[in-house]
Amino acid sequence: MIYTRCCCAIVLSWLLGVVAFDAVAEPSTFDLIIRNGMTLDGSGNPAVRQDIGLRGDTIVAIGDLSDASALRIIEATGLFVVPGFIDLHSHADWALSSDSREARKSASLVTQGLTTVVGGADGGNVKWPLSDEIAAFESGGMGMNLVPMVGHNTIRGEVLGLKSERQATASEIERMKAMVTEGMDEGAWGLYAGLEYRPGRFSTPEEVLALCEVVAEHNGFYIAHQRSEATMPLWQLPSAVDDWPIDGLQALEETINIARQTGIPVVASHMKARGRSSFGRSAHDILLIDKAWDEGLQIYLDVYPYETFGGGPRRMLPAWALVDEGVFSGGGRDAPVFYEEDAFSNARANLQRRWADPALHARIARDIRWIVDHNGGADRVMIVDFPDAVLVGKTLDDLARERGVSFQQVVVDLALTGYPEVPGGAWIRGYGIHDIDVENYIRKEYTATGSDAAVSGVAGVEGMEGGPGSHPRHFGAFVRKIARYVKDKKIISLPFAVRAATSLPASIIGLQDRGYIRVGFKADLVVLDYDRLRDRATVLEPEQFSEGIEYVINNGVPVVEEGQRNDALPGVVIRRTQSN
Repeated sequence: MIYTRCCCAIVLSWLLGVVAFDAVAEPSTFDLIIRNGMTLDGSGNPAVRQDIGLRGDTIVAIGDLSDASALRIIEATGLFVVPGFIDLHSHADWALSSDSREARKSASLVTQGLTTVVGGADGGNVKWPLSDEIAAFESGGMGMNLVPMVGHNTIRGEVLGLKSERQATASEIERMKAMVTEGMDEGAWGLYAGLEYRPGRFSTPEEVLALCEVVAEHNGFYIAHQRSEATMPLWQLPSAVDDWPIDGLQALEETINIARQTGIPVVASHMKARGRSSFGRSAHDILLIDKAWDEGLQIYLDVYPYETFGGGPRRMLPAWALVDEGVFSGGGRDAPVFYEEDAFSNARANLQRRWADPALHARIARDIRWIVDHNGGADRVMIVDFPDAVLVGKTLDDLARERGVSFQQVVVDLALTGYPEVPGGAWIRGYGIHDIDVENYIRKEYTATGSDAAVSGVAGVEGMEGGPGSHPRHFGAFVRKIARYVKDKKIISLPFAVRAATSLPASIIGLQDRGYIRVGFKADLVVLDYDRLRDRATVLEPEQFSEGIEYVINNGVPVVEEGQRNDALPGVVIRRTQSN
């Protein structure tokens, strides 16, 4: 199989590398020299020992700079120098538009080596119109660069308003198409969709395709949290299925069809085979994607390197079992009632009454079975916080065997005896992804590294994530990809992993001066100690900084020095121009 973009990038990188060495004929003074590092240029080629000279925000020389002087020299002997990491699926935009400088510094992500993130994840913009969002980013400086996108959920909500739980009319689609054009003209690189969330999940494939046709006119790309990643979408449960349940394969087929119909690059974001019943589905996904590449389509994935999903802890109970009568009759987790402060004020009494009703008991037990399966099964669902600390670290299966009851009874008991303010009583996290699927996806040349991470560790700031049960990806995703799958498991090589985090996402987006270490490219660079490189964040201790990222340089300005985040905010909004 020939992956056209990837092969062309490797050839181009070799040619540019030749130019880079020719560019250092005369001794010069630089703002910064990184000396004696082993350079992995982002192409996937092996490392080469060389010096890198920067002036301002640009790489101006690569090669032997031993005779050159600089305002500052970073000695990188024994270290690797790689391009700054680029994240296709990030929730950092909420922090990068915050009034908090600490949030804008984005330490949990920058210390992983991230220098650029794509905005609009899951189809949501921080502000609309896009010009207002960009102004918010630029108003206070940023710790990373940001690639703006048009969020499908945002523009759908703008057009359909409170009546968004339905198909759009032809005239409404035309209004959304005009908003895509507006966003692209203001600097967006493409359309970001979140088709498993409100209001995007009420859209038809035809609606999304019509918007992507506008993206194609502007030479953009499409990225999506797809309609489903499991045997049924998040909004469905066995007790509330009112239509054919969309599975992950059907969702992927929709994404591939967009590439087929429009010719644009498409990305299936945070790709996973979610839930125990989906374990192993990666093999089928890869068959579909490889066939699409054989057709000449550009189908990409981004994958985070964990067996657990979801930004926060999970609830193992259906909402309808907890809320008052008439408040909510559905079963999915995306219902508006989830966001009402007092929705679960009578949760314990309601659950106890319904669990005692034989008919409702069977219905609740069936929904719990699916939710637990969706999170990996009773032996892979762990309690991460509970009033009785003895339970922390145990699985539902552990407790069921200890108590001689079903895991469904354990779930109900936790809800009735745990934290009264927590629907479900306990903070719980499941390992709902199998490592064999992670490995299968990340071996592919078309798979980029992603995090699906927000900025964490900044208390009291809107958009921050953290606390018991939060995902370790907020502090560790990009480092873990190398530490686990290169160093420990040897599934992929270091040059391959670096390419997946740098030149590959840059190529997908269409960035012309980032993603490689090249003369004339922006000086987004990471200096890492491969021997020390290790993610430390875990499910039980999620807010632990990674180790081994010694320096991060963004637009020529160090933001991490000797492993510590400094106070600099040199990030920029990277607008798409008509020449891209």
